[in-house]
Amino acid sequence: MRALLRTALWTLAVAPIVACASAPPKAVSVYLSLGSRQCQDGGRTLAEVQKVLRDAGVQVLASGCGSDGMAYPAVCGAPDGRIAIIDVPESQVEASRKLGFSLLSERPRAQRLAC
Repeated sequence: MRALLRTALWTLAVAPIVACASAPPKAVSVYLSLGSRQCQDGGRTLAEVQKVLRDAGVQVLASGCGSDGMAYPAVCGAPDGRIAIIDVPESQVEASRKLGFSLLSERPRAQRLAC
């Protein structure tokens, strides 16, 4: 009986530690302009933007494309508002910001779009 009680107490003591250790990091969405322009090829690719983060040691949890939600005049050569949206661990948001990324939450009209 004592062994069973000891095992139960040990399990109760260790379970919260194991649960915390295996929890995935909280993701925060950051974005960066792709630098593309209307009527032109060019700008960065999503893979290039991911590489910037990874080279700086920032973990990319998920990624996709989107629009910054801003209105631009329909003129060749003007920005087209395409952005890369990257989910990073909350603990690495500041490192992302130092690389020029901004919080997606700062752009309420931004939306995720197919790449």
